[in-house]
Amino acid sequence: MFILRTRLKKYLISISLKKKLMLLFVFCVLIPLIITNGVVFYNLYRVNKITKEQELRSDAEAIKYSFIDGLDYPAKIIQNVYKNDEIEDLLNREYYTPLDYYSAYMGFKKESIYDSLLGIGNETLQIYADNDTILNGGMFYKLEPVKNEAWYKKVSESDGVVLNFEFNKEYSDASSKRDVVLMRKMDMARRSRVEKIVRMTINYRTFQDSILNEGIESDAYICLGDKLLMTNVGGTHYKESYKFIDKNLKYDYKYDIYLYGETYTIYLRNRGMGIWVLDLKSTIIVFCLLALSILLPIYMIRQLDYSVAQRIGVLSKIFEKTDDEQLTKISHIEGDDEIASLMKNYNKMSDRMNQLIQTAYVDKLKQQEMDIARQNAELLALHSQINPHFLFNALESIRMHSLLKNEKETSEMVEHLAVMQRVNVDWHSDSVSVEEELKFIQAYLELQKYRFGERLNYNLDVSPDCYKAMLPKLSIVTFVENACVHGIESKTEPGWIFVRIYKTDTEMVFEIEDTGIGMDEEMRENLLFKMNNASLELIKTGRGVGMTNACLRLKMMTDNKARFDLETEQGVGTTVLITIPL
Repeated sequence: MFILRTRLKKYLISISLKKKLMLLFVFCVLIPLIITNGVVFYNLYRVNKITKEQELRSDAEAIKYSFIDGLDYPAKIIQNVYKNDEIEDLLNREYYTPLDYYSAYMGFKKESIYDSLLGIGNETLQIYADNDTILNGGMFYKLEPVKNEAWYKKVSESDGVVLNFEFNKEYSDASSKRDVVLMRKMDMARRSRVEKIVRMTINYRTFQDSILNEGIESDAYICLGDKLLMTNVGGTHYKESYKFIDKNLKYDYKYDIYLYGETYTIYLRNRGMGIWVLDLKSTIIVFCLLALSILLPIYMIRQLDYSVAQRIGVLSKIFEKTDDEQLTKISHIEGDDEIASLMKNYNKMSDRMNQLIQTAYVDKLKQQEMDIARQNAELLALHSQINPHFLFNALESIRMHSLLKNEKETSEMVEHLAVMQRVNVDWHSDSVSVEEELKFIQAYLELQKYRFGERLNYNLDVSPDCYKAMLPKLSIVTFVENACVHGIESKTEPGWIFVRIYKTDTEMVFEIEDTGIGMDEEMRENLLFKMNNASLELIKTGRGVGMTNACLRLKMMTDNKARFDLETEQGVGTTVLITIPL
């Protein structure tokens, strides 16, 4: 979380004010508005959907109850006929002549509820019996001629009431060729030699009008499987054969009715723009709120951009010109707010600063000249201290070696001394390459080997890409000398001096290591303090002149960016680490 906050802070302070205002608008206005409007829109959509689903469910239930109610009375008539003993006796009897049947039929008609059964309105009652001795007429018919009909096969396979939707091409009724029929076998629970079937035919048009009346506000499709039985879409279909439901029919609500052993499906579709679409009023309200929420803040952002960001941009461009010797004034200032006040104060400041620049310019040049002269004097003083220092140490080595030896190798020592002396005397430039400094170091160490013999060994490990780098003359050799005199000289066993020079991605590293006597922690802290705080005042104290001198010159050459470190252990050795930027 802290890292994320830090990165966000860095990003915000690196972008323009205009972008900051846009980010403020997006995250504090636009996104919350979109979320809020989204919630409002979702709730409106949800309420709209629930309302329309309730309307569709209400239509589906109305269709269901009308469907059942339209079949209720015919079903009761069939049930009454099914239990009528007079009809059973009439149809089970065998007649020898048509006159016998006619006499029995008239007696049945006179003494039964025959008249009431025929007065049921749009329904027609027909009873079929497998009795060849009866006559077709009234409501009784012979069964044999209809045994090949599809409805007969359907009812003969069922033990209860059967609902059937039929279409008769040859039907003469001008209003409809479709019929709704309720059928049932009459002898399912009795032992009888005569098969009987009762059929109640209902007028299709009247039946449909009662179900899909004006109170149904949805597009309705009533189906049995994939067979479309009735619909209120596309005009009247009374004289048309039954069709199959479109498999690609899009509907908003589906409702199943289980009736007389079969499942009838009601498909409902909203007559508007769909169950998921908001009504026009709600849609207009949502889009007006959304447009107002976005356009008004954008307009205000543009105005703020002109009144704040653009004028601050003018100030920024003016401040970018402060590198010139003269400050530029703002020519045109608008408004009376804080930014306008800041612009006016800047103009006052620029007038005053231009006067001060003209007044102090000459004094500044003189001061720079004095600083350069002082630095040159400091360098000359450092040079004058270095020259006798190295010469004294080199001559002392020759003197000691001459005493111990019989001057047989003096010529070689003098040759190495000559190399050192030439470098030491040539002070036309304080900078030398690493390669030149390395030659001086090698001459010095060879000279010291004459003094210490097998007690001194050395190794120079320098990366070739460091040869051309420049550094102050006699700087690194000073640390080599210190390692030799203070590290190896006081040790009776053989010792080593290692010089390593290499580069990293951004720095050059110098390591001077000896396997001498080392030093204690107090001495290390004191010496490390002098190295990192080298100055003319420390050199004037007269202690540690060589290393302090070298550190000061390295710091001056690298604009005080050189770093020094010191690692030591008594009886093990000392390592000096110098790091300077490339």
